Amino acid sequence: MLKGALAGIALGLLGTFAVGGLVFHLGLSPVLTGSMRPAYSPGDAVITRPVDVHSLRVGDIAVFVPPGESAPFAHRITGVAVMKDGHVVVTTRGDANPAADPWRATLNGSRVSKVVGVVPYLGRPMTWLGQPWLHAAALGALGLLLTAFGTNAIIRNPSRRELPA
Repeated sequence: MLKGALAGIALGLLGTFAVGGLVFHLGLSPVLTGSMRPAYSPGDAVITRPVDVHSLRVGDIAVFVPPGESAPFAHRITGVAVMKDGHVVVTTRGDANPAADPWRATLNGSRVSKVVGVVPYLGRPMTWLGQPWLHAAALGALGLLLTAFGTNAIIRNPSRRELPA
């Protein structure tokens, strides 16, 4: 009974995130550092949605790849400027950081992800499940499981055709 209820809750949450992603264009990303405490902490997951870069305001939390970095950051916007060519440039700061970020990030696209919510603790399993070794282990386990089921089916249902004597 308890296992069924837990499975139902898990499937319900998965369905909610799937519908949210498809219908409302929501994204879900794990938080890896503590730079935005207390808004969210490592191990949480932020919920994002794409917005027009020209709608960004001071105080919003945007997700973008800063200059010189390879991973996206989710930091609070402390300044917004529109350049003559129409590109939006933002200055940012992590809430827990004592100083502003050293970059001025030019947002080249027309849309950027904006944090609209947070789910505590959901980032930990997301990070863990994203590990390449886990994908390999899951594929290996699936192969072993299929082999076991196939072998079991062969042993339990021997061929009905008999060989000539």
